[in-house]
Amino acid sequence: MKKKRQPPSPPVEPVDCLLSIFTTRRDLLEPIRKAVLKDVPLTVDEADTLTLLYGLRKLGWTDAPVDPDGFVAVADLRRVLVHDPGKFSRRLKDYRARGLIEVRESAERRNYAQAARITDAGVQVAGLVWERYRKLAAHLLAGVSQENLEAHCRVNTAIGKAIEAFKQSVWPKLVD
Repeated sequence: MKKKRQPPSPPVEPVDCLLSIFTTRRDLLEPIRKAVLKDVPLTVDEADTLTLLYGLRKLGWTDAPVDPDGFVAVADLRRVLVHDPGKFSRRLKDYRARGLIEVRESAERRNYAQAARITDAGVQVAGLVWERYRKLAAHLLAGVSQENLEAHCRVNTAIGKAIEAFKQSVWPKLVD
């Protein structure tokens, strides 16, 4: 018996790639809450900030500059966060009260955090979160080839670079 020919699939449009990022982000929230943050007293937004500080201090991430004392400027942290930076000042005060970070206050504004650094207690919490992220990623991507993982990372990097170029060239014209 002869197989029927399948019509060719329509080409993937660039908009499909961008929209899939939003869909994946939405779909990741539940596994992150239930597997990564299980029994950890952090919200997804809080885990984002603490994991970023952990990566900058312990994993050699280069998302934001780190001074010789290990502090990261609050403005740089806001710029590179994945989740809502809107309540960031309150979040920093809470982390500080819980002993998860240390802050360097502004000389001009009292009680205003100018820079932050993760403490040893913060490293313990964030280290657990990071290891759980790694396990979740390994589980979710177990069937994906190394070649496709590398391609995925290249595409994400290309999107990030294109966004930076767009912000430099097009956005200023849109606001004029």
